[in-house]
Amino acid sequence: MLNRRNFLKLAGTIGAGMFLDIYSSDIVKAIEQAAQEKGVKLVWIQGQSDSGCTISLLQGSHPDIYDAIMKLNVDIRFHPTIMAAQGEEAMAALNIEPDVLVVEGAIPDPKFATMGDRPVIDILKELAAKTKIAVVAVGACATYGGIPAANGNVTNSMGVQYHKGKKGGALGADYKSKAGLPVVNLPGDPAHPDHILLTLSAVILGEIPELDEKGRPKFLFSDNIHDQCDRRGFYDKGEFAKSFHETDFSHEKCLYKLGCRGPVTNSDCAYRKWNSGINVCMNGGAPCIGCFNEGFPDDMSPLFETIENVPALIGINVATAGKIAVAATALGIAAHAIRRGVSKNPKRTEEEK
Repeated sequence: MLNRRNFLKLAGTIGAGMFLDIYSSDIVKAIEQAAQEKGVKLVWIQGQSDSGCTISLLQGSHPDIYDAIMKLNVDIRFHPTIMAAQGEEAMAALNIEPDVLVVEGAIPDPKFATMGDRPVIDILKELAAKTKIAVVAVGACATYGGIPAANGNVTNSMGVQYHKGKKGGALGADYKSKAGLPVVNLPGDPAHPDHILLTLSAVILGEIPELDEKGRPKFLFSDNIHDQCDRRGFYDKGEFAKSFHETDFSHEKCLYKLGCRGPVTNSDCAYRKWNSGINVCMNGGAPCIGCFNEGFPDDMSPLFETIENVPALIGINVATAGKIAVAATALGIAAHAIRRGVSKNPKRTEEEK
């Protein structure tokens, strides 16, 4: 029997393709019982976006998007990137009460993003008020604002329910769907296709995953990337790459000194990996840039600088830093040295890691 406990256990350890293969019949039964009609009505809208999350989902191969739609029995009523309808016909498809509303891209002031002749923010609010099960924000931009909301933007962009990690986005801090759910956040630039499909599976099955304080499903975003990284052993031994000429595995070096943000970012991507479980940024020789972090990109910048050299990551206000910054940076370096010393202790427990 697929209960909430079993769902979370399985979804956290296997890919979306295998999960859908095993439980496709349960998903269909859940749809028939809950919706009492064929298919869950899903609407996917985009704000300020490069469609990266859509491309991420379309490039998934286990399952591919066709198989995923068939196994989830999803009736996609609106998706501006993949739908054939245009103009008034396309906009007319929004005149429904969606079961699930997926939002990709940041939400700016009305004049900076429109669909048809209407501001995206107005369409979002209208659809969200009618959504029966859940609103799912997909990607760094939709969740917390992402690059469109970075310092210096003139569009006043924000996430669907958060702005840079704080509640109060486009739908407001108190928004809940008709089912009583806040916005479900799936960060990442782009979002991982497994995260999207597994979350939609959970929503359809009525097994809504527990969310953390930032609206993220805990079963996907509780693990620290640094602790799950294949290069973690090199960090423990103090073996760090000093240049990008030393980033392939033949050098057996950790990317911490090149600015890896894994220690301050939570996601399961280090072991779930991308491209059908083949690779992840660090394995490809690139340090994690913290795109799953609610403070991305501002708090992660400047990229490729060690954490101790990035004020936002150690709590420094760059506008009033002065001598305090020097002291705080020194403390950060000292803390890192202590961490390395502890890491070399063979008696430490797994919990201490």
